Amino acid sequence: MVETPVLSARGVVKCYSDGRHPIEVLSRLNLTVMSGDWLAIVGASGSGKSTLLNLLGGLDAPDAGEVVVSGRLLADMSERERSLWRNRNLGFVFQMHHLLPEFSALENVAMPARIGGLAKADAEERAQHLLGQLSLSARATHRPAALSGGERQRVAIARALVNEPSCVLMDEPTGNLDPATAEQVLVAMQAFRRYETAFVVVTHDPDIANRMDRKLTLASGRLEGQ
Repeated sequence: MVETPVLSARGVVKCYSDGRHPIEVLSRLNLTVMSGDWLAIVGASGSGKSTLLNLLGGLDAPDAGEVVVSGRLLADMSERERSLWRNRNLGFVFQMHHLLPEFSALENVAMPARIGGLAKADAEERAQHLLGQLSLSARATHRPAALSGGERQRVAIARALVNEPSCVLMDEPTGNLDPATAEQVLVAMQAFRRYETAFVVVTHDPDIANRMDRKLTLASGRLEGQ
């Protein structure tokens, strides 16, 4: 039986305009991510790494080519279908944690599960379990303002995992953290290596890149490496 990729990009093109001429940021780019893959994407500033992550996550659409998530072509879905499919199959961790300030850590983590239709008690039970795995049980009732930078990013990781997605996309997850706090986040990521969830991490941090199974470099609009 042939395994289906959890995420793939085929011939993806993305252009922007400088006001007069289109600038091709991604040029017929291809990528295949299988279940359990741990992949780092590195590249120079402005090479299009965040643009690529937004396309893979269905937050933006390519100008040409296609993105397939868990066997479904994103372009074939309505905006609502795409949002629900993304919530179910993808997790996101950004450089800024994007936690909702008026909610506790537990409520932030549980929210994607609630949006996906899980009952409140079940969603919070799942969220509490994840926070425990990330050594955050004692911080579950705290709002983001009362958490340290590393704690906020670990809460963001728990939130990304609460729906048991097939793939988690991370955009510079340690970019705003000092080395010691970044190490906490790396350890938190490593705690989930035993699961089949794939991780695709855009990073300029060599410590993260070197701990992944694969490292690809985005250059001239395409991915290079193994």
